[in-house]
Amino acid sequence: MRFIFNFIFILCLIILATACSTVLNTTTQDVEIKTNPANARITVDGKKFGTTPQVINIDRGSNHTIKLELEGHEAYETQITRKISFWFWANALNGFIPGMLTDMFTGAMYNLLPEIIEVDLTPAKPPEKTGKK
Repeated sequence: MRFIFNFIFILCLIILATACSTVLNTTTQDVEIKTNPANARITVDGKKFGTTPQVINIDRGSNHTIKLELEGHEAYETQITRKISFWFWANALNGFIPGMLTDMFTGAMYNLLPEIIEVDLTPAKPPEKTGKK
């Protein structure tokens, strides 16, 4: 009976260790977005995500374009980029090729940067008046 328990325990450890990023990092990440003034519309890759301030949860597997818009202010656009995570390299050091492949296919091998976006929105310039009489 002890042999079976030990076997199951070791098997579970191997399964958990073979995809460190997928288990520990997950395939999505929270990104906090704040603006001054608040209530700017958040658009991520063309999809609406509500208004600021907000913590959004987005996929780690790709880079993202964030656009912030507020009436009377200039639109602000920035990039969130993916970087290879520490947990992915933990798989590499352990020699777990199946875990590395799992992390690559799920996108869990990445961290998104920056994790916090804080923006002071610039008031829009009023339209210039033409002096015709």
